[in-house]
Amino acid sequence: MPSPSPYPELETLQQRISKLPHLKQNVVMTYAILGGLEHSVERTAADLAELIGVPAPHFSRARRELADAGWLEHTHSEGQVKFYRLGDTATGRKIVVPLRTRPTA
Repeated sequence: MPSPSPYPELETLQQRISKLPHLKQNVVMTYAILGGLEHSVERTAADLAELIGVPAPHFSRARRELADAGWLEHTHSEGQVKFYRLGDTATGRKIVVPLRTRPTA
């Protein structure tokens, strides 16, 4: 009997992303490894593209498409630089009621 994986969340994520093109799989896994399931990855697209060995424009396009599909979630910006973390599609979280910011009286 094989021993249980020390990283069951990553194995589950690998199963979820198996149908994505390889570049998109690599982008999602990069965010998973660097940020875990909750944390934003505060590196530029150029830095991350260099890390996985692809041209920055290809990385940026794949990241934008992944964000549109819910695999990644925009967390904040500093100037024109956008930062992301894993989105609900990647983590498997189900949002029952989206939270909204509204003033309290």
